[in-house]
Amino acid sequence: MPSETSSWPVSDAPIAIVGNVNLDIRTAPMPTSPELFRDGETSVGAIYEAIGGGGANTALAAARLGGKVHFFGCVGADPLALRLRRHLERFGVTTHLAEKPAPTGRSIALTWHTHQRHFISCLPSSALLSEQDIDLDALVRRGCRHLYRADIWFAPRMLIGGNERLLKRARDASMETSLDLNWNPQWNAGDPAETARRIESVSALLKHVSVVHGNERELCRFAGSENPDSAVASILGAGAGAVVVHRGGRGSAAFTQSGESVEVPACAVTAPRNQTGTGDVFTAAFLLMPHLPLAARLAAANAIAAGHLEGSADLMPPLAAVTRSAAGLRPLVRDE
Repeated sequence: MPSETSSWPVSDAPIAIVGNVNLDIRTAPMPTSPELFRDGETSVGAIYEAIGGGGANTALAAARLGGKVHFFGCVGADPLALRLRRHLERFGVTTHLAEKPAPTGRSIALTWHTHQRHFISCLPSSALLSEQDIDLDALVRRGCRHLYRADIWFAPRMLIGGNERLLKRARDASMETSLDLNWNPQWNAGDPAETARRIESVSALLKHVSVVHGNERELCRFAGSENPDSAVASILGAGAGAVVVHRGGRGSAAFTQSGESVEVPACAVTAPRNQTGTGDVFTAAFLLMPHLPLAARLAAANAIAAGHLEGSADLMPPLAAVTRSAAGLRPLVRDE
């Protein structure tokens, strides 16, 4: 299927994305209310199904923007896996999905009028991602110039050493690398010692990362800082080549090892419609335009993310209705 946007100067070189793929059940924005925590029912403007997972979202958006995208993730041996793969491939993503002995993941994305979100997730197949599921040599042969690691907290087999070895091999193969320091589900309720161990393992691999992405809250939580500037300094001090800060309504900023800093305001959006996935859309756009000066690259990513947010850019089409052949269902029997 043709890409959504062809006017942006996207690179012709393929990119590779490693991360989660699952079904998202998303709600239209709803008001926050204590009633949500009591028996009853709340009506919303829409509930729909979409591709979920930061990696899959980014891959889909990048392909819709005209990029050549390879996506690596894990699924179960179930009809949902086939449905998700067909959706990604329909919109131009080359998929490399490892089948695992665990169900394909699902999540519920609750969205509030305040623009905040909360995900309720069960991602058993994504948790089984391993180094053997990512054929880096094949990517090099295909001319991939960039490896982006999304959803880093969700695959325990990769956390202690696996991610570091993968990113080092990519850098040794002259690929650029990037990493999303997204929200660690254990930060709210995990064991403090295990949380510290996970953060330490990710800190150790930052020296192999060209660009770190994250919003201010995520970066501060990772660095143990209340100040975004000190969080950025800490991440650069650990060896990352650059940090791109997603600032929501205040736009974006980038800081590099060489001391360059750039801040770009957000594009105006009057009526947000697609809040889920906006950060992934921004990252997809940023990955595809390495040839632009940093300020222009941020501005382009801001504009594309704004188009997704307001609904004018169809970068994450909802999942098509499941077919009976895809789901392995028997025909309906009509009542006579």
